[in-house]
Amino acid sequence: MIEKKDVITMRIPFPKVDSQLARVAHMYICLENKQKQFLKCQTERPHLVDPNSPPYQYVKTMPDIRHNPFVDPTLIDCDKSFIIDHNIVIDEVLLATRRRDVSDELFAKLKEKIKHKNFKEVVLDATIVVQLNDRIELKDKMK
Repeated sequence: MIEKKDVITMRIPFPKVDSQLARVAHMYICLENKQKQFLKCQTERPHLVDPNSPPYQYVKTMPDIRHNPFVDPTLIDCDKSFIIDHNIVIDEVLLATRRRDVSDELFAKLKEKIKHKNFKEVVLDATIVVQLNDRIELKDKMK
């Protein structure tokens, strides 16, 4: 079972289901298990730290097995979270392998960083998330 602070790899239909980003799996940190809320993680690139383009609010974290499973410097997007609109089951196979979660310290930093007036919650259609990810199922469909 996926828990708060866990890091998983999945595809998200954002900004649209047929966008390039939706075809590529990214890592996400589970903010809330009950409502399946996630923050996106991506390897730091020069264009991602431009103050004039998103993400505007982020936490940069260096690879450190004591705090995270990342192998490269990583930006955690604190502009928005993704909420899946229906109860789903995420296979533990999608968990990060070096370490399944982020540390309490990093998680607390993220919870603080998302407390801003421009933070958005993007609600995703669970059926589309399931279509994009072989190891995610709708809870109602399970036996």
